[in-house]
Parts: sequence; structure tokens; C-alpha cells
Amino acid sequence: MTMFNPEPCLGLTEKNTNEEIKKAAFQFVKEVGYMIIGTTAMDGRTPTARGLEVHQLDDSGDFFIGLAKGKPVYYELQKNPYIVGTIVRETVKRLSASVRISAHVRELDPEKNQAVYRRYWELNPGTKALYHKDLDMFRIFVLDRGDGEIFHLPEDDEVCRLRFSFGGAARRPWAYEIDQERCVGCGTCEEVCMEDVIFPNEEGKYYIHHFGCLECGRCAMNCPNDAIVRGF
Repeated sequence: MTMFNPEPCLGLTEKNTNEEIKKAAFQFVKEVGYMIIGTTAMDGRTPTARGLEVHQLDDSGDFFIGLAKGKPVYYELQKNPYIVGTIVRETVKRLSASVRISAHVRELDPEKNQAVYRRYWELNPGTKALYHKDLDMFRIFVLDRGDGEIFHLPEDDEVCRLRFSFGGAARRPWAYEIDQERCVGCGTCEEVCMEDVIFPNEEGKYYIHHFGCLECGRCAMNCPNDAIVRGF
């Protein structure tokens, strides 16, 4: 893999639009070409994971994954059609940038989506050779809606993150928010913040600048008025 030394958060800030953040995140995934994908096992509680290739197979910009109908993961997705995926790339500073995606997936009928299947086989001749005796054993799923995050460690003492959504889904809430009704402006959260990203507003109450938030929870643990609420 070539040297990877991106600008913080892939050159984006909180001023970028959802579509711009999503586009940068998807390009990051596309360049690597695979993700570690997590699903829920058939018992409904045990997490499972494997590496799967991800592709963009049409003009929609969506991601697709492919797998055999007999694999355990196929049955897992039939029962619970949700996945999480992560890619982490080490930077030249031996730190890391990552993209995380949580998505609903939908199986595509090969008869109704012939162009998508045809493109998949063009990009994956080796997989096609594996299943050449019966290509109908193979199924493609589209990640049709979900949310995600770009998370970057550009320096030893710095983090930055941006969140996005796609397919009509909502962005995942931030882990911690300061309730403006309950905040009394004591400043304890600002003092204990690990990354110094909590500031007072014009009214003397505090807010979190989430772009640089570690989401460690130290502010919530130390707030004397229980004014910091969890988003999870």
C-alpha cells in the first residue's frame, strides 16, 4: 500500500456537508477494497466477523458485498440484515485513520439485477471461477441505508471525527451532549476534558465541540449536576 499521510479527518471539517463527508469516507473504503464486517450469529447475541470485499457496481454510489447462499453469514443476514464494517489504515506517523459503517443490507435478486451481477463477475474473475459450477449459489447484497464515521488520529495527543449517513438514515448521535437546561455553567466539564474541546457559549453554559471529542465520558463522570447526557 502506498504511503498514507492525509490531512486531519481526510481534509474535512464539521463545515463540510453530509454528502461530502460520505463521499470521502466511501472513497477511503473503495481504495482499500475490503472491510472487516461484523454480523450477529444465529443465536441472536454472539458477534461474528470476517473480511469481505466491498464494491461499487453501478451508478448509485452504494456499496455491495457478495457471498455464497450456504455460508453462515448468509443465514445471519437473512435473520438480521444489519452489518458493521471497519477499515483502519496506519499513517506515516504510525497513527491511524479509519472509517466505520453501520448499515442495513438488502439481498438482490440476480434475475432483476443482472447488470449488477455481471459487473461483480467482471471485477472478481477468481470468485467466479470458484463458483463456476453454479453461479446461482452466489448472492449480492447492497448496503442500502446506514450511517458512519471518519475517525482520525493525526497526532499523538489529537483526535478528530466526523459522522455521516446515507440512504435516508439518520446520523448516529454523539456519545455525550450537554443539556442546556440543566447546565449551570460551573465549568467542571471544561476543566476535566481530556482534549480541551468543551467551551462556554454566550450565555455562560457549556457545549462540546464534537469534531475533536475523544468520547471518553470524563465530562459526564465529573459533572456535579448530571447535565451531560449520553446519546447511546
